[in-house]
Amino acid sequence: MADSSNLSDLFDLRALSLTARQAGGLVRALGGASLAAALQRPATHQRRGRAVVAGLTGEVEILRDQWGVPHCFAESAGDALFALGYVQAQDRLWQMQWSRRAALGRLAEIAGPQALPVDRLCRTLGIGRVSEQAWAETSAAQQAQLRPYIAGINAAIARAPKPFEAQLLGDWVGPWQPAHSIAWGKLLSLLLAPAWEQQLIRAQIVEQAGLAALAAIDPPISPEAAAAVPPEAPYGELNPPAQAAARTAVNLLGLQTGASNNWAVDGRHTADGAPLFACDPHLNPVAPAHTYFVHLHCPEFNAAGASVPGLPGIVWGLNDHLAWGPTAALMAMNAAVVEQISADGSQSLTPSGWTDVAEREEVIKVAGYPAETLPVRETVHGPIVSEQLAGGLRARRRGSGRGSGRGSARAVSLHSRILVPQHGGGGIADLLAASNWAEFSAAVGDMLDFNLCFAYADRTQVGLRVSGAVPAGNMARLRFPAAGWRLAADRGAPTGAVSGDDLPHIVNPQGGFVVSANAPLAPAAASRFGAEYLDPARTARIRDQLSQLAPHTIETFQQIQTDRVSVPLREFAQELAQLVEGEVTAAVPAASLREWNGEMGAGSVAAAVVAAALVEYRRDELQRILGEEWRALLAPLLAIPTLDIFAAHATTWALGRIRADRAAAAPHLSAAYSRALRVLRKRLGPDAAAWTWGRCRPLVLKHGLADAPVVGGLLSPGPFPFGGEADTVAQAGVIGLRHVAEATAIPALRLIVRLSDPPEAVFALAGEQVHEALRPTGPLTDAYLQDRYRPLLRDREAIEAAAKATPGRRAERLRLRPLGSVD
Repeated sequence: MADSSNLSDLFDLRALSLTARQAGGLVRALGGASLAAALQRPATHQRRGRAVVAGLTGEVEILRDQWGVPHCFAESAGDALFALGYVQAQDRLWQMQWSRRAALGRLAEIAGPQALPVDRLCRTLGIGRVSEQAWAETSAAQQAQLRPYIAGINAAIARAPKPFEAQLLGDWVGPWQPAHSIAWGKLLSLLLAPAWEQQLIRAQIVEQAGLAALAAIDPPISPEAAAAVPPEAPYGELNPPAQAAARTAVNLLGLQTGASNNWAVDGRHTADGAPLFACDPHLNPVAPAHTYFVHLHCPEFNAAGASVPGLPGIVWGLNDHLAWGPTAALMAMNAAVVEQISADGSQSLTPSGWTDVAEREEVIKVAGYPAETLPVRETVHGPIVSEQLAGGLRARRRGSGRGSGRGSARAVSLHSRILVPQHGGGGIADLLAASNWAEFSAAVGDMLDFNLCFAYADRTQVGLRVSGAVPAGNMARLRFPAAGWRLAADRGAPTGAVSGDDLPHIVNPQGGFVVSANAPLAPAAASRFGAEYLDPARTARIRDQLSQLAPHTIETFQQIQTDRVSVPLREFAQELAQLVEGEVTAAVPAASLREWNGEMGAGSVAAAVVAAALVEYRRDELQRILGEEWRALLAPLLAIPTLDIFAAHATTWALGRIRADRAAAAPHLSAAYSRALRVLRKRLGPDAAAWTWGRCRPLVLKHGLADAPVVGGLLSPGPFPFGGEADTVAQAGVIGLRHVAEATAIPALRLIVRLSDPPEAVFALAGEQVHEALRPTGPLTDAYLQDRYRPLLRDREAIEAAAKATPGRRAERLRLRPLGSVD
């Protein structure tokens, strides 16, 4: 049995790699064939002809166009959802298998001990258990809606060749269950929702450096937040295993919130009077791509857009009436709770006295090793995700509870609105048939697990709406961890949750346009909700471009989506240029810095120099504020999968300090510039003309098995020179203070919709539609790297033409028929 007092060892962070036994099994997995032969004979699904499958009520035709987008023509909404599950499993089966194993805490069964951190996290949080309960409590109507989708997945699995990765790891791909989709949605939501990690790090900074130091690098956004202090706990001892495990999950699943953009304008701002809509979610660059484009046609709807394999519906898309697509709303769905635990670990302290801590054991199978037994403890606020800490206080007598008067310790639990037995993604499929703002709002309102900010457009109006069941409370309460002994002893603590119309929303604004780029929809200081909003630089740039480039067309929206101008870095360069007249390089003299427009293009040397100088200046300032131990103090940031809030505001924060006292900042800026030149010379060579931004910020589409021996290097396309940075509309952000690093957040897709009659759309995808492990790139990846778009078709005639557009290529047309049907 694993020792609960040594959980940090259990949650040890290690990059995934195959054991020697697994690597040696590669040839056996391929039936003795060489890798070269495997490259020539990849396993493929049937994409032409006819197939009889269980679960259909009528015939479905699936026609794939030249870009790999499946167009599914069905006779009912249920059969259209069946087709969605079928094509997702055809083209992304391994991705779906990997995702559900992660959510259920069953990765180590195939990947060995290196995947144990993820399994321990998901078993501790009980995602699989709560998802089973959620399905049992799901309404009959929602169950009936989801079942055809599940049937489609299983029909494809029954006919599926074994994915390459499953062969490599010796995995068996079993039937898909409804709870698997719920669990995958919950894990997605947990990894993409901020707050609890930031709360813990803020508390540790206060403990070691003081409130003033925290305020200097992370200014509070309201008087209540400024007055808040963290509950007493030995945060210096704190290394929550869940943080390291979540980081491992990000590495294996490629899920990290960088940011996202969406916006819409009504007909007053367009060249032809038709409203325009745009969205581009920012996530880790991965192979296969996070999302999967599909077109579903039936009597009830004619919808197209990007789905998430394993979830039933289209998340970013359009139908005959409207367009929709979310960004991360970044509200505090999760909260860290400091618990006072009795010395024997059996009880926790609440305002009403000592309450029993629930205990259970999870048995985790590990490929090639004995199974591990993991003890899990859960308070009334949520599962305990830390070691039991020293430094607890002797409990005050609060009645006759068994814990009264005992010595105690502290621990940290995770309270999450996501870890409740609710089918939190129920509205995704309802978006397919929504025809107006009211129906769209109802669908978004059912997405209780997903805290997203949806942009909306129809032929007459535009809007924004936030989804989720979000804890309400003042910012002071959510800036730091909560004290469990001061919270109500129920599952609603630390605050109640609100959803639907009580969350921020805007419809038909007077100006005729809406923009969401992870900034608050209203002044953050007045918000009832905790959140970790990002710097407003992207929002401001989008608004500026909407003004400058009007009247708008699809082409002007493409120009905005691919914009790589960093206004904050341009302003930083202006400050820098005043101080470095004597520090001239052949490539970037001071005059060039003054004239630089902020374009973070892959070929820009100025971009590389300015960004490197900012990194050096930030490091210098952090040391002055936090002391010599600043690196160790901020090290937990590198274990945060969702959001580095301090880096998110870094450029604006640095500019504020410079402007506050330019004379004092001058020597530090000059020194930072000199150090930056030395670093670039060391990392990129003596020729300053070769110090391009594309070499500093390369793009690699990372596979979950990228670190595996023998084949790992073949699974991850790249590196590609890539432009952009954290504050550009076309984002390429990184976590941490690094001069040269692969981008960790990029636009995972781009979608633009013109709300004409009928609507038309174009898209781009950071990857390919069909996942072929050893052939991960193709025409969509090439187009994405060149900022080019493809049409997202919904018209039958155009689809037929696109399906035959390649000379000598027979159209991929598959007809699915119900079991028992006859010719």
